[in-house]
Amino acid sequence: MKFSIDKNGTVSIYQQLVNQIMRRVQNGELPAGKKLPTVRELADQIGIARGTVKHAYEELERQGIIKMTRGKGTFVQEQAQQESSAKVRAMNAIEKLLDEMESLSFSSQEIQMFFNLKLRERMEHDDNVCIIFIDCNPETLTNIINQISVIPNIEAHKLLLPDALKEPFVMDDFADLVITTSTHMNQLSGVVTNKDKLVQVVTAPSSQTVAKMAMIGGKSVGILCASETYSHIIRKSMQNLELSCHDVETYLFGNALDLESFLRHKDVVIVPNDFLLFCSRNESDLIRQAGDEGKIIIRYNYQIDGGSFLNVQEKIESARTAKYL
Repeated sequence: MKFSIDKNGTVSIYQQLVNQIMRRVQNGELPAGKKLPTVRELADQIGIARGTVKHAYEELERQGIIKMTRGKGTFVQEQAQQESSAKVRAMNAIEKLLDEMESLSFSSQEIQMFFNLKLRERMEHDDNVCIIFIDCNPETLTNIINQISVIPNIEAHKLLLPDALKEPFVMDDFADLVITTSTHMNQLSGVVTNKDKLVQVVTAPSSQTVAKMAMIGGKSVGILCASETYSHIIRKSMQNLELSCHDVETYLFGNALDLESFLRHKDVVIVPNDFLLFCSRNESDLIRQAGDEGKIIIRYNYQIDGGSFLNVQEKIESARTAKYL
């Protein structure tokens, strides 16, 4: 029983595991009564933390898909397969389409975006401005979309930079605007055909984040995030503030390290502003516990600066107006 986990994807590892097990139950690959691997066996097989597997199993049990029995094991529930024939056929059709799109070298992010865009066409949301946000790490993408979401009548899609730079699709065919950070502007200039659609933004930590980080000099710091890139961004901010912190280490969510041991000797814990989207339940519990024990928890909020935000608003209004010309 093999599972494919994308440790650099925007979907948390535990949710990827939940999705794959549910899909296999629904298509009959995991029949009712089938015994699943133990938490330890599956964690070792995939190369992820046991807490991540345990979190996935707990969620599946909560949804009635599996049943965990101490001393006996984990089994697929009987009622989990009581799906209507129409739903089974629909799931099989989607599975077939996903296989076909993957054979064309589309990533999971691209496939999700295509589905959303085709649904948009059918729902005829002509007033919405479709925006693709592109960056090299999922944490920044989430921060930017959360910030932009206050603007009404926009449809936001996020795409990691490696997926944006590869063929075979042209973003101009799908998006009204393509927004990226100044770091990646030159790379995307060679990909986006219509340069009028390409919008550059400048990003920086929020003033609240800077104020909190300015107070941590001389302390031991642990950086928790989903990607090495975001860790580098946080470390660069620390350098800019000339903080004399020591023992600065990074823990990536979902890896095999013991987070409890990692946090034990840290005075300060820096996490993405929306860290709950990237970590397991066990990891989030340990972070909360660290806060309860008196450790400083800083939610690093990386945002579009004020000038860039106003420019984005103007571009969105121009794109909306152009729809009626």
